[in-house]
This record gives sequence, structure tokens and C-alpha cells, in this order.
Amino acid sequence: MKANWIPLVLASLIATPVAIGFQDDPPIEKPQPDDKKPKTLKVGSTVPADLKLMSIDGTEVSFKSLRDKVVILHFWSDSCPAERHADPIFKQMDERYAKNKDVVLVGIASNQGELGEKPGPKDKYEDFYTNLRKKRKSVGWTHDLLVDHGNTVSTLFAAKSTPHCFVIDKKGIIQYEGALDDDPRGKKGEDATNYCDVATAAILKGEAVKVSSTKPYG
Repeated sequence: MKANWIPLVLASLIATPVAIGFQDDPPIEKPQPDDKKPKTLKVGSTVPADLKLMSIDGTEVSFKSLRDKVVILHFWSDSCPAERHADPIFKQMDERYAKNKDVVLVGIASNQGELGEKPGPKDKYEDFYTNLRKKRKSVGWTHDLLVDHGNTVSTLFAAKSTPHCFVIDKKGIIQYEGALDDDPRGKKGEDATNYCDVATAAILKGEAVKVSSTKPYG
């Protein structure tokens, strides 16, 4: 009877798995909860009121300050070929909405190669963004041009090209995103449909935006 414990112990050792750890093994990364992942904005999303950027003139602009206005927002590049078509259209929009206190245009420069070094707290803004100020003057814009160092805001909006446009209503809700118009080659002239204008007109009338999303070009 006493001799029977020996095979039982051996069988127990064989059947029991032994966990072997290695100090060099990398830690297993747990999936990040969805509520902690940075969420991109889309049509129907509300732009955070505390979102803010500096303009090329050194003025801080927050989306809270843009509430109660229809915001035509466009991501812009100094060197993108598509902007040759878009720049004069934005100038026309500047002139068209100049006397309308309910509408404001805002451009965002997020091409890191064009932005250059970010000014420090004590730096003078007139020493930075000289190329962007020169370009804005040459195309005749009057609206703010903000700078997005690190692509924080372009990532939030999932901006894919320039110009990638958004129309935001007075409550800060995105009502349209996509292309500026249906004429990327600039051949339609006055027959082209300016999606931003159409969306803005609908919002001002209290109507639903029929075309809320298009494919941006650039």
C-alpha cells in the first residue's frame, strides 16, 4: 500500500503545467477602452468649445468665440496645387460674407513643412510665418489663418487634403464636410456648385443640409 504513492506523485508532476517566465519578455498591452481613444469629429459632431489655435498674427482663436456664427472652416496649404483653384474662391467668399455677421471663414494651416518652428511664449509673432502672411496677402484674404503645429486639430477633424472643408452651425455642430466645390479642375466656372455656400445658406434658413458629405480633393 505504501509503495503506491510513488507513481501517483510522478503522474501529478507530469500532468501539472509549469509556468516559465522570461525577464526580457515585453509586457502585454491591453486594448485601450473606446472611451479613452481620441475620437475624430464627423458630421453631427459638436466641435469642443475649448478647442483653440493661434493665428499667424499671434491672436488666439477658440471655437467658443465662434459660437453663434456659421463657420466655414478649411484646411489649407501654401503649396498644394489644388489651392490655385481654391484660393480665389475663398477670396470671393470673403467678400460675399464680409457684411454678414452670422458667417465667418477660418483657414487652418497644418502642413508642418510650411509652418516652420513654433514660436515660444516670449517670441514675437511677426518673426514667424512670414511665408504664410505673404501668401495670404497675395491671394487677398481677410479671414483668420490659424496654425496647427503637431497636426492636433487636423487629426481631430480627420482632414485628409487641402482644401478639406467643414461647415459648422451656430451651435458648433458640423453640418457639412468634404470638397469646396464640384469643380476641382476649375473648368465649370459659374456652373460649379460651391458645397460650402449651399450648406451655409441652408443653415441660415433653418433647413437641413441635403448634401452633408462629399469626397475632398487636393
